[in-house]
Amino acid sequence: MDKVILIKHHLLKNLRKVVAKEIKARFSKGEVIAIKTHMGEYGNLNYIRPPIVELVVDELKKIGAKPFVFDTPVAYSGERDTVEKYIETARKNGFTEESMGCSIVISNEGVEVKSKWLSKLKVARKLYEADGLVVLSHFKGHELSNFGGAIKNLGMGGVTKESKSVMHTETQPQVHPEVIGECKGCGTCVSVCYEKAISLKNGKVHIDYDKCFGCCACVDACPNKVLSMKTVRFSRALAESASFIVKKLGKKSLYISVLLDITDTCDCYPIGSSDIGKKVSPDIGILISDNIIAIEKASLDLVQKSTNNEFGKIFKSKLDEQLLAATDFGLGKGNYELEVLD
Repeated sequence: MDKVILIKHHLLKNLRKVVAKEIKARFSKGEVIAIKTHMGEYGNLNYIRPPIVELVVDELKKIGAKPFVFDTPVAYSGERDTVEKYIETARKNGFTEESMGCSIVISNEGVEVKSKWLSKLKVARKLYEADGLVVLSHFKGHELSNFGGAIKNLGMGGVTKESKSVMHTETQPQVHPEVIGECKGCGTCVSVCYEKAISLKNGKVHIDYDKCFGCCACVDACPNKVLSMKTVRFSRALAESASFIVKKLGKKSLYISVLLDITDTCDCYPIGSSDIGKKVSPDIGILISDNIIAIEKASLDLVQKSTNNEFGKIFKSKLDEQLLAATDFGLGKGNYELEVLD
């Protein structure tokens, strides 16, 4: 059974103690260690605080390792869609070589891997070729995968821009012409679509693919089975892409998930409001594990408990699809023992 440590109080002090021990147990002097994290959109204040990342850098340097903080450019238009713009956004959010004590690396260079479903998938070369990996994730809700944590941090944040676009478009729902006649115009699909990409035209379902991000909640909700997936669920695609990095690095990986400022949507929205980036759970603490499924399952269980299971009702697609898919890809079983460090 995998162990997950929960730090509830004196967060930085206790995190340093645990991280120092875990780093010494799996990394060595001279190894190049990637710290994969999301450095935030400017205007959204829910990303991981820089002192948490710097603490990990510091402990890696103490053993003589060579850490760097890493992320990839995003596919959508904004302040992180090029290397140059992301570096500037990271600076504004407190991530610089001076503040971290190591290089900030943003790269779109990829290594092509063979996906079971997607037409083309390239994982980040800097992650794939590192000697070791620390995955620092902010756990929150997500409109496509129900929640975003370590799997999404690697599965989407650890692939190239082109692969991100492929993942979003090839996981969208579709309506087969031969079954469109079965559509009764009930509007169930319209009611569950978070992105408002579905409407009824002449009493039949219509999908605006410019708005659709591929959560496939409509597929699950349709009572007449008119809708189906083009290839596979977005959550399963995330788990598959994450699996290439996880399996490549094996035991040379450490996962840290921050359960603070837990919101209903991902940190990619640049500006929070009462409707976007709304906090939906009390702060819980920081989790540490060497298994990606264990830390994801523990994060989800703790947030569900703290919200009386309301967190799982925010979105309409299958809550644990990422965990089931990651299990199918051999990343673990999700059985864990929680050790609470007060």
